[in-house]
Amino acid sequence: MTALLRVTLSDRPQLLPEVAAWYFAQWGHHVPGRTLADECERLEVFLQPDALPMLLIAMQGDRPVAAAQLKFRERAERPERLHWLGGVYVDATQRGKGIAEALIADLMARAASEGVREVYLQTEADDGGLYRRLGWEPLESIQHAGGFPVRIMVRRLSPP
Repeated sequence: MTALLRVTLSDRPQLLPEVAAWYFAQWGHHVPGRTLADECERLEVFLQPDALPMLLIAMQGDRPVAAAQLKFRERAERPERLHWLGGVYVDATQRGKGIAEALIADLMARAASEGVREVYLQTEADDGGLYRRLGWEPLESIQHAGGFPVRIMVRRLSPP
């Protein structure tokens, strides 16, 4: 994989509309009533500098090619599960190059340095796919707001 610059959304707020468009096209349109404007508004929480929650973006030159989030309480019915990986997206032309793995590794290192010890995620891949290979363990299957099943997984982090 070519070395890519990784920046936070708080460092490059002008990228918010593009990242929101990725997320809406990939997932947001599945949720009844959700709009692109809603997606933009949901990402505003990531504009705070050097703190959690965090949205990390991989840049190829001046072009964003991937994003991933470390956020709080993805699932309202599981409030005890505080930290979640989400929004892992790689531009179709850049998939298969290890970019998602690099973003996730960077986010997990940042999370561990902030004292985070467990990170959850939800995935449509019932076998866990990429996340299982990266150390997440399956917990349960539940229904997504879009009406399809998702697998909930957890990864335990070690202190840095």
